Amino acid sequence: MRLNFYLEGAGLVVCSILWVACSNRYNVLDLKDRLYVYMVRIVTVLLAVNLLSCFIVRNNIFTFMWLAELIVCLSFWTMVWIWFYLNNYLIEVLYNRNIIPVHTYIIIGMPSFLNLLLLMANWANHEIFDVSRVEGTMQIVFNSWYKLPYVLVILSLLIYLAILVKNHSRLSEKKQYVFCVIPFIMLISYYMQYRFKSVASLGFGYTVILLLLYLYSYNYTARMDSLTRLPNGDSFKKMIDYRIGTNQAMTVALITLNDFKQVNYEYDCHNGRELIKAVAKYLEEVSPKKGIVRYGEDTFGVILDKASEQEITNWCEPVLERFEHTWKAGTLAHKIMVCITVVQYPDMADSSAEILELLDYLHTFVTKDRKSQCIICNDDCKGKMQRCICISSILKDIIEEGKMYVKYQPILDVAENTYNRGEALFCLTDEVLGDISPNEFFPIAEENGYVTEMGYVLIDKVCQYIQSFVKEGIYAPIISVNFSRQQLMADDVEIRILDILRKYDLSPENIAIELPEEVFCVQYDLTRRRMEQMAAHGFRFYLDEFGAGILDLSRLMELPFEIIKINKNMIKEADNNDTIYLLVSTMVTVFAENGKMILGNGIESEHCKELADRLFMNYLQGNYFNEPLTEEEARAEFVRTETVEKAPDTEQMIASAMEENEI
Repeated sequence: MRLNFYLEGAGLVVCSILWVACSNRYNVLDLKDRLYVYMVRIVTVLLAVNLLSCFIVRNNIFTFMWLAELIVCLSFWTMVWIWFYLNNYLIEVLYNRNIIPVHTYIIIGMPSFLNLLLLMANWANHEIFDVSRVEGTMQIVFNSWYKLPYVLVILSLLIYLAILVKNHSRLSEKKQYVFCVIPFIMLISYYMQYRFKSVASLGFGYTVILLLLYLYSYNYTARMDSLTRLPNGDSFKKMIDYRIGTNQAMTVALITLNDFKQVNYEYDCHNGRELIKAVAKYLEEVSPKKGIVRYGEDTFGVILDKASEQEITNWCEPVLERFEHTWKAGTLAHKIMVCITVVQYPDMADSSAEILELLDYLHTFVTKDRKSQCIICNDDCKGKMQRCICISSILKDIIEEGKMYVKYQPILDVAENTYNRGEALFCLTDEVLGDISPNEFFPIAEENGYVTEMGYVLIDKVCQYIQSFVKEGIYAPIISVNFSRQQLMADDVEIRILDILRKYDLSPENIAIELPEEVFCVQYDLTRRRMEQMAAHGFRFYLDEFGAGILDLSRLMELPFEIIKINKNMIKEADNNDTIYLLVSTMVTVFAENGKMILGNGIESEHCKELADRLFMNYLQGNYFNEPLTEEEARAEFVRTETVEKAPDTEQMIASAMEENEI
């Protein structure tokens, strides 16, 4: 029987291209990728030696007849072996565990092991095949056990189909439909090989499958950054997952160019891209081969082998030193600040998610210093990060469940001597973490994008509280809530608040929105128009902590603020400085003439209260009168009808002021 190896030759060409393509993909990222590369390389070698076997047999080179028999034996072994790799590859696609459990290895590998025993027996009895001299020519003769390897192939195929059926929903979620086609291609190849023994077609069938997997699952551009030709951020996680799955200790670092956005702004995007390419080239030179990725627009990731803190420092120091010098790229020459954050596995983290969370936390921490530096994660950093994650989780639950603990600080109306207004204060507490300061949880809420939704939950809680007064026929206090710029400028802020008010049969006049001066740092006109639009529908506005120096009097007069809350530090300075006192008293007069009321904030002592009285402030707020109270405690203050015990003596206040004017 003369063999026809034309299909094997075509398969060798395709597999050689795949081999080169896999090598140029820069990497083997995880166990799934390694399995694929192993299949490509072994099938390529198999096709090459098959062609060699064909040459030996067709040219009757009897000296190498033993080699031809060995190659045919290898082909029979590959018939079942390919399914061992395909089954493991399928499992990795479905679960991405980066490790093959022992029991899975045994079940999937059993047909291959039995096939190996058959082929070893064939060397002794030649019951499967034999390469021998027949009538002066070299022939491959198939014998009685010839069908047994095909039986083992069917067994491996059944295992493959069982995996498909068991995980059909997961396969559908991942849209990996190509695996449903593989059995049909392999069956066709096996049938052709079984039916037409002289045509070597199995290798070509393997090649078709590998080509389909490559085209379907390995999009080069999807995993590589087009600018630097480095793996992208998605690949970074896969590289970390592979190391974790194979229990390899490692050091993971993020290198962030702090002022890259400024470079783009000053030197244009073309020069920015050239700078990134220059930095990428340098980092490739100083980093382990195939251990660097472009993680983000201005961030690179590096995976090093396990290293001591001193070894990490020794690696970081030259990098930091390089960034102290000018970078020249395109037409720019610029120094860049860089931050390097480092996390070690398994010392500081147990998973890729935890590694990346720690790196992001450290990056947020170091960028506040505005200088080039390297920080290595330790137990203290990990503890703080875990606390941040816990707080973030608590905030997320508050938004999803709509449950928020709110305290109220009553505000004294000086003229009426009653508490007819109040401020709502969101309090965060946890059984494990205890009381959490707004200075701690608010930045976390901002970073995670929770601030706007938290504001709506707070307003809902406040409206529910105000409605309880209305239902009882009691005068309902006006409650103010603090808003940030992010909340005020949300596209649907007015609609969302009006919906909440309608839910409790309230009007915009029942609540007030407190805005800090920082809201007006940028896009003043846009912010003013948003305020005017909401004020036209009845919303009240307070200016919180006036005195930061952002708003001048002329602009303040044109904004629709009902109450101006004077910064407590300004009140204290007025007590010690006659010029400041005169300035504050003049502002109070100007505000009053323009229909704006003044609130003295942060009144914490008798002396501070007396000073606020002399400045003729309309409202007073602070711990001297009441600390933040629970709903019931605040209700008791709001419904009081008698004169407030600590209200100022109006006649005495006027006499004192007249005396000061005479002086």
